[in-house]
Amino acid sequence: MPPDVLLSDGRPRNWTARIRCGDGDHTLELTHREVVAERLLRASRKHSFDPDVDVDWDAPQDPDVFYFPPQLTSIYETPLWDGLTHRQRVELTKREMCSIASFGIWSEMLLMQSLVMHAYRHRYDSDHVAYALTEIADECRHSKMFGRMVRACGLRTHRPRALEFHFAKLFGAVYDPMPMFAGTLIVEEFTDAFQRLTFPDEDVQPMIRQVTRIHVVEEARHIRYAREELKRLVAEIPPVRRRMVAYGMAQATRLMAAQLVHPSCYTAVGLDPELARRVAARSPHRRATMAWSFRKCTAFLDEVGFLDGRARDVWVRAGLLEL
Repeated sequence: MPPDVLLSDGRPRNWTARIRCGDGDHTLELTHREVVAERLLRASRKHSFDPDVDVDWDAPQDPDVFYFPPQLTSIYETPLWDGLTHRQRVELTKREMCSIASFGIWSEMLLMQSLVMHAYRHRYDSDHVAYALTEIADECRHSKMFGRMVRACGLRTHRPRALEFHFAKLFGAVYDPMPMFAGTLIVEEFTDAFQRLTFPDEDVQPMIRQVTRIHVVEEARHIRYAREELKRLVAEIPPVRRRMVAYGMAQATRLMAAQLVHPSCYTAVGLDPELARRVAARSPHRRATMAWSFRKCTAFLDEVGFLDGRARDVWVRAGLLEL
């Protein structure tokens, strides 16, 4: 092996591993933790933001301008959407955007808790831990940014339902890096897809475009960190263990997708929340949008064996997997 592909301690910078899946063996391209972390730290030094100064929080909010592209709204292309006035549609995009932001704050708090436990178990002077701490700092800023965005919209954040809220407290007390990094990818890839449509759209509120641009740029590093770590973890465990975690994460994703839009979003525009939920769940456009938003995530999960066996069936039945 040429010396330029080795670390100073003689370990390889890159290597391959094979995992056994139902459709045959998959080959994973792996990179040493320190190599990945050093690159991410370098990118963080060049491309990080301070939302307190990089977002114009006093920008006027035009009551006729959407808060994200209307096609991302849960009831778009349904009779309920057709029955709303333009201002009601704008209001619904505002409330759904803030509902997703509330979910983002909750999920980022869980991620920060898990990342602290992850860093605690690795060498403190390593670049891998340095990047974990950098990501925690990023997520702290993002959570504050989302909270401030919700307030700037004149709204309040929401917690998940009591069951999910209290279960997550128990989940956060147990260190298990595989569901942690898988869950990170699922949440961040979903929000990334919505936000990549939002920030370049000139027909969206300027303040929202600034917030989503910051999140997209910084989350790209978090996604890379989680992907590389999940690949290394998958390469080290038996297929049975991988399939168990994959099935659990599929069920968690199904529940998450159903809770993204708080019932108050519908009530605020004069809709029955239970009816609106049912209409959104049956909407072909909504199911296609959700499957599209997870497309990068599910492609990667398939690569690492997380769509193997019963997990794939859950993703398909939930309408979250492009066929």
